[in-house]
Amino acid sequence: MRAVEVVRRDKEPPPLVKSVKKRFIFFGRNSGVHGLHYLFDADRSLLSRIFWLIVLIACLGCLYLMMQDTGDLRVEVNFTPDTLYLNWTTTFPGVTVCEEYSTKLALRKFAKLFPDLLSPLDYDFRWYLTDTMFGRGQCSHATCIPCGSSVACDVPWRTIIEQVHKSCQEMVSECRYNDVVFPCCEYFREVDSEHGPCFSFNTLQHKGETSLFELNRTTGPGVLMFRLLSDAEISIHSPEELSTYFLDGKLKEIVHTFIENHVSLLFSVVEIVNGEQLRTEPIEVRQCRYLHEIPDDPLHTYPVYSYGACRLAETTKEFYQQCGCVHPVRDLTYKNSYCNYSGITCWNLYEGQKEKIGAEKITKDNCLPSCVESELKTIHYSKRWEKDEDSVGTLVEVKMASLPTLRYQRNLLRDQLDLVVAVGGIGGLFFSASVLSLLEVFYLILRPISRVVTRIQEPIVIATSSVISISKT
Repeated sequence: MRAVEVVRRDKEPPPLVKSVKKRFIFFGRNSGVHGLHYLFDADRSLLSRIFWLIVLIACLGCLYLMMQDTGDLRVEVNFTPDTLYLNWTTTFPGVTVCEEYSTKLALRKFAKLFPDLLSPLDYDFRWYLTDTMFGRGQCSHATCIPCGSSVACDVPWRTIIEQVHKSCQEMVSECRYNDVVFPCCEYFREVDSEHGPCFSFNTLQHKGETSLFELNRTTGPGVLMFRLLSDAEISIHSPEELSTYFLDGKLKEIVHTFIENHVSLLFSVVEIVNGEQLRTEPIEVRQCRYLHEIPDDPLHTYPVYSYGACRLAETTKEFYQQCGCVHPVRDLTYKNSYCNYSGITCWNLYEGQKEKIGAEKITKDNCLPSCVESELKTIHYSKRWEKDEDSVGTLVEVKMASLPTLRYQRNLLRDQLDLVVAVGGIGGLFFSASVLSLLEVFYLILRPISRVVTRIQEPIVIATSSVISISKT
């Protein structure tokens, strides 16, 4: 008999396992989760328990699938049209003027300013160097050579570029905004581009002081007028944007001062505003960047973020990785990394390679749009030659058709509160559960422990009260 008793004691589970099992069964029988107590009820048949087990497993599966869908919905962004336009304040777009490149005129100016540099070279070499001063040019075996052979290595290319390119005073004059005269070169500020400095009105990409012209019902639609003194490419864009290769070609127009002396451009603008909830969301959720969210890259030197600035910085980084320097035609913020003639040769060789292979196969687009960019459309563009016009150059008129009556608001389709409500609704649908049900789990599991603590405290309380009574006596 003693041997049998010993065997039976050995088969008994450890006290910890018995305690955990007891707590688990107690939780299942007393939980407020609907259907769970049927599974732990000792009076239920085996078939009934199997049925409720299948039901609970099916509910868990449906809960998992719907939770996945709920999490996916949260990352979507929708656009809602807004027509309450009476109290809007609209920003006049940026207008950029870039010198239209003419090799003959540029070579003539180049040779006049720097005869000692060009006189030892043949005509093709001069032509190539002139193209290089504007970030262009395809080199040959005779021109794509290291510095020191035909061209010195210490040539101040940036100084030459600044003198060969036309200045702001040589490009624009007689500026007016809504019939108010203003000094042109104080508001047409120098900005960066692939082919050298351009001059932009109402821009945020200037590294100095910036001030934007805004429109409302009091000011009416904006009209910018100026006289163009040299052939140029005129583009309109959002104030944070740059006039680069990546800007829509429909927003660019080339003006020839000897062919047309009056140009008129009529445009419309639709702005995008953002809900306050978007500011607290990560960039990956809203899929756009605010102006202050500039990528952490030493070659991204622009004061505010825009898609064009990001692409231009990515292109600069790409050439820097290939040649170890930046083309001197680019912005002065890169002056410590400007190329000498060998670097320019490397730049031109790589540019030719991109044209052969295809730029889209080499350069990856890792840039997001700006959260505040505007949608601009050219409604009408006209150019003509008026015989009675005696002034030099071309009078350019950039006019807004009317104040906008529509704008779009970017909002999250699901925010954090919607996610909490959705999760709570799904949990209540399948398990009749709530936050109290989750707290109940900890209460039912920890309840036996609280009883043990109470039993331990009872003798201590009795002993303490006895000591107090004795001391009083």
